[in-house]
Amino acid sequence: MDGEPGNGPLTGGLRIPPVVLKIVITVAVGTVSYVITNLIDQSQQELWQIALAVVIGGATLIVQYMVDFEQRLGSVESVQRESRRELRDDLAARYQELSELVDQSFRQIGEVTSLFGEMKDARMPSDEVKRLVRGAVQVGSQGQDFLKEFARAQIERLASTMTALASEHGDWPGENNDLLIELTQCARESIDATSSFVDRAFWETATAKYYLDVQREVIQRHGVKIRRLFIARNPEELDEDLNEILEQQRDAGMEVGVVVLSELPPNIRVGETLDVVIFDGALYFEITTDVQQLNPNAKLDARQDKVTRRKERFGHLWDARRDPP
Repeated sequence: MDGEPGNGPLTGGLRIPPVVLKIVITVAVGTVSYVITNLIDQSQQELWQIALAVVIGGATLIVQYMVDFEQRLGSVESVQRESRRELRDDLAARYQELSELVDQSFRQIGEVTSLFGEMKDARMPSDEVKRLVRGAVQVGSQGQDFLKEFARAQIERLASTMTALASEHGDWPGENNDLLIELTQCARESIDATSSFVDRAFWETATAKYYLDVQREVIQRHGVKIRRLFIARNPEELDEDLNEILEQQRDAGMEVGVVVLSELPPNIRVGETLDVVIFDGALYFEITTDVQQLNPNAKLDARQDKVTRRKERFGHLWDARRDPP
């Protein structure tokens, strides 16, 4: 702006400060006024002539400062207008962001409220869901990265299971014995299962012992009827080890049977012989492996046509069983 150091006009390559320039202009105007008054009226005393020149020069100086002040004031107003415009635009943008955030929050609240209402209508345990959320929040607030990562993995696993149940089928790598035990604990009517020669080593593990205990519990507590059919490839596999496994199953309260594939009629022998467990006639759990009987994969399916096929296959095998030794 005018009046700031270094912003005066250039004269002969030199920069004249604005204050000096104003003084020079004032002196020049006063001198010109003095000369004019001498030319107009020679009779006036010289004192009045000087006074008049001073007055005109002072007026000129005041006018210069007024013009300069007006320019400065205009510049300040322009800056203020620009600042107000930027502030208004910034406030409008922030208001828009805040409005979107509030709308999103209300939508999320509405969605959560609706979901809890639907859970209540579906007779799902909403209190347990709240407990799950509170526990996740507490783990997240502890600041331990490993616990957070493990909790996140558990939530993802649970979400994956719920998605599979909603679509009535899902696959998981590995045998997933934990899922098998949880399904057994939920049975209320019946469990029909086959156990092939591939699964023989399982019954010698600590997990199998716990699995038997869980089956014994649902039999005693809920009256669940459990039938297990052991599948052998040939009569030579009906050895003492199998007899011991069968005895353990009977002691747990289950009905057991044995089929030998080589002795089955062709129309039954060509069917599937996968290890499958059917729960309450509504859902089945199945273990599949590759051609080398390795890399097991757990499968869960509640689609009615698939379940019906598994039930019919189990019924054919059960009817073709031989009495265990």
